[in-house]
Amino acid sequence: MPSITVALLITVIKLLLLLLLHNPRGTWCQNFEKSRSVWVEQGLVKGKIFKIDGRQVQIFRGIPYAEPPVGTLRFKKPVRKQRWEREFSATEYGPPCTQFMDFHKNDRFSAQNMRAESEDCLSLNIFAPYNSEDESGQHPILVWVHGGSFLAGSSDTGIDMEVLARNLAFRNITFVSVNYRLGLFGFMSVHHPDGHVEGNFGIWDIELALEWVQRNIKQFNGDPTRVTLMGESAGAAAVSALAVSPMTKDLLSGAIALSGSAVAGWAIHRQGGTPPNWDMANIADYIRCNKLIDEADLSDTLAQVPMTERDRWHKHCNLQERIPECLSNSAGQSLNTAEMLACFRLHVNVSESPMFWRALAAELGVSKMVVDGELIIDSGTELIRAGARVPLLTGVARREWAHKKPLFYLFYRYVNYSREQVESAVRRIVENGFANTLSARMTNSTVDLVANATFLRYMQDVDFAYDMPGVVARLQDLESDVEFVAPCQAEVNAYVASGVPAFVYSFDFVPRGDVVEEDRRFYPMFGERSVGVRRRDRKRKGHEQDAFHGLDHAFIFTEGYSSNFHLEPYTRRDKAMSRLLTRMITNFVATGDPSTRNFSWPPCGNGTMQHASLNMPPKMIRGPIHFPTPTFWNDEVRMLSKYQMADPSGRANEQAVNELTYEERVQLRAYKRAWYALWAFVFAIALLIWLLIVCAVCHWSRRHNGRSAYDNIVVNR
Repeated sequence: MPSITVALLITVIKLLLLLLLHNPRGTWCQNFEKSRSVWVEQGLVKGKIFKIDGRQVQIFRGIPYAEPPVGTLRFKKPVRKQRWEREFSATEYGPPCTQFMDFHKNDRFSAQNMRAESEDCLSLNIFAPYNSEDESGQHPILVWVHGGSFLAGSSDTGIDMEVLARNLAFRNITFVSVNYRLGLFGFMSVHHPDGHVEGNFGIWDIELALEWVQRNIKQFNGDPTRVTLMGESAGAAAVSALAVSPMTKDLLSGAIALSGSAVAGWAIHRQGGTPPNWDMANIADYIRCNKLIDEADLSDTLAQVPMTERDRWHKHCNLQERIPECLSNSAGQSLNTAEMLACFRLHVNVSESPMFWRALAAELGVSKMVVDGELIIDSGTELIRAGARVPLLTGVARREWAHKKPLFYLFYRYVNYSREQVESAVRRIVENGFANTLSARMTNSTVDLVANATFLRYMQDVDFAYDMPGVVARLQDLESDVEFVAPCQAEVNAYVASGVPAFVYSFDFVPRGDVVEEDRRFYPMFGERSVGVRRRDRKRKGHEQDAFHGLDHAFIFTEGYSSNFHLEPYTRRDKAMSRLLTRMITNFVATGDPSTRNFSWPPCGNGTMQHASLNMPPKMIRGPIHFPTPTFWNDEVRMLSKYQMADPSGRANEQAVNELTYEERVQLRAYKRAWYALWAFVFAIALLIWLLIVCAVCHWSRRHNGRSAYDNIVVNR
């Protein structure tokens, strides 16, 4: 009997441990103190007050700020939420917006809520300091825009509420996080025959949320005159665009962009002559199967479902279960723009063919913003120069794509690769990355010119016979520089030119523990059950770690966790980095200056360019971030891209050359003179070598053939 009791006790303890491990928010139950109700323009809303370490925080989750964007409101700007009759319970997160990638499906803090994804998703959450003795205080506001390629994520992904309270609310910051439409619903663009462009619906959502904050945040002890918008990755690009938009002139006082910029080629579609990937007509072609999704993207998508379901999806074109009648080839070919848009509004059902939309997202990539002439009036640095007006804090990680695997570069086996294969990988990055930052397409010959210059810049000292990991590391650097470093510095330059303060950083902190990545996939040998996969990246000699994309997120909202990876262990040194980073952010939100008591962080401007290296300890470094990378991409390569090489008939493209400024023409002539001088030098060396060879041959001939033909004749007298 005692043994049974002990066994039962052990079982109960195990169950309790499992509940604690799988419910990181469980401690909130014991911290709950009371409810609080406040009036907003829509009516009464009820939240909760929690007590942590003797301090109080008020939390309101899932407050709708717009009408559900469904039916006739699909693919339109959001509409302000109407009044509700009864008290609205804002005690749980609202459903996330429809996801087009499964990146966050196993998120430690939002996985359960992710299962409730919906088109009716436009809500926001508020975490604010609370003092029951004085409810009149007003605190500066930080509005958070999540990342995820504009295809995935929500306002609660990667956010530990208790850590958030300690890092932000207890530093007298009112924190607001926002859901916005993604993928098809948030970023499908519609090009009308009269030239008018509709799109950016997800960005309009954020703009409306900022309006809601202005009208209602005082009720939550927030100061509407001090609103800073902060985002990471794609969220940072949205922040970058909104900070300079004419629609947000009275809505913002500052902006923080972590690893993302509107100047990047993946952020805003630039090439006016070609429609963006997420254009309505292009998507319709995939639905009709006039265009087929790449087999690799189909396979990657099906790897996320059990084996028995794969055959079911494979039977359908592009993994679709049903094609809307109005978009079938028999009916859809004759639709005009307005009719096709009506068809998308009323008859396209994402839930019917989820595998198709996942595969299509993999095929089309980031769902970009577009220039609509209203919210986003331009692209590139022209957009920044036209609207820069509030202080900016921005930066990048030391090596943004350091966690990308070889298969991202089509290296499927761990073997050594030839120079030609690496040249091909470099060219793909130039075509798919840098070319998207230009307002016009490059000719093939110009792509070759830029790719060759890039190859020399990044690969000239790589041993291609043996150093495959070294090749991948250089490709990671190349892609990081094109997509993050150069755009960030270009944006900073535009702010400086406009006389607006810009604080720049490089996140260089590297944890001393392991970085553990987690995922779940289906494998044939394991049947119908998904298998958890853990990859531990250890710091070891010859394999030094670097700060990578999203690592800074793990020091702001959690204790060492971001979607799909975490730090083991989370050390005192890591906690010190968290305190430093969040102190810099909260200081910027409160005062417009990220400097701390022990670290002075001056902005760029007045002829000086510097950035903060965020490490332990931090330090200021003179010059642009990761110099000379930004100069190579923003000046040298951009100038080469404007110079079109001669076509087969021998005629040069004079229009592209005429677009160069006087300074660029002078620099181009200098490059051409240097190019000619290089070839002249090579020719001179070759001529000298040839002359030396000729002289050597002549000298050798004289030594061996100097005697007369008659020297061997002996004459007897």
